[in-house]
Amino acid sequence: MTQIRTYILSLILLLSFNQLAAVTFQFAAGTINAGVLKTGMENNITALLTEINRAGKSGTALNLSGIRMEEGAKTRLNALWNEAAHFVCDKQTNISKCLNDFQGYQVRAIPITMKPVDSSYDQSLNRELTISLNKKGVITGVRPAWEMQEDISQILHTTGMGGVEETRMRRELLKWVEDFRCYYNERNLKALDQIYSEDALIITGSVINQRANKGDRAVTYEQKVHYTVQDKTQYLAKLKKMFASKNRINVQFDHVSVMKHPAKPNIYGVTLHQKWRNGAYYDEGWLFLLWDFNIPDQPQIHVRTWQPDQVVAEDGVFGIDDFFIP
Repeated sequence: MTQIRTYILSLILLLSFNQLAAVTFQFAAGTINAGVLKTGMENNITALLTEINRAGKSGTALNLSGIRMEEGAKTRLNALWNEAAHFVCDKQTNISKCLNDFQGYQVRAIPITMKPVDSSYDQSLNRELTISLNKKGVITGVRPAWEMQEDISQILHTTGMGGVEETRMRRELLKWVEDFRCYYNERNLKALDQIYSEDALIITGSVINQRANKGDRAVTYEQKVHYTVQDKTQYLAKLKKMFASKNRINVQFDHVSVMKHPAKPNIYGVTLHQKWRNGAYYDEGWLFLLWDFNIPDQPQIHVRTWQPDQVVAEDGVFGIDDFFIP
């Protein structure tokens, strides 16, 4: 009898926990036509958010087996979950617009609370979740959205620059830039190999203290900037060695800005501030990325530059006008 009572009590607690973890999702009225695809996507997102809540509240691993989700998307979400932070959905009922992008659909602004796995996480605890789906309703990406909402609003404000289509293009670009950041955190060398063009130019700037004068009493130094130029093969080889270590990699982006090439409509320059932590190593600096969207669902980076904060303060950051685009 005691065993039966214990079983019943455990079952009640489990059902109560699952009910608390349950999250529902619906598209905002008028943003997608009713039908099998709409219903299927709503059910799929509901299942994902419910599983995130269950795992986030219990502090366990995600079980994504019953969710229609690309394997690559599962790998990236699990890497985020294991390497950086768990999170939970703040609202049990979520309603969001259905946004169209080049690969399918996108859902934004689902409120979440981050639950860091250790003290290395130093971003906001209150974030928003972005979910991407392909045209069949399969989830292709799950990521916490950018924190700097003022920057994002300014980037997506495209009045006089192409209207709705340009806004869609810039939203797509931001999605890819955020995925690009996640590839480093996930040690995803394959994805980085695909996103860098074969002729990619990688430039890294550093400050060197060079002895300038030696007198009887003191030695003075001049700080000079040294730039290292690498091709794709050299750069990925260094990353491969770094990814092989057990040190946690945490890459953060903020202060993002976007410039469209004045003569080439599918070329964009993205400037942003990067914080990089790899074990005990830490640096901050400015990234410039030259993106090519001539194939919208397979964009490539032709140029990546990094400059320390001090260099940018004195000489300025690289930009789209510094590189010749044939």
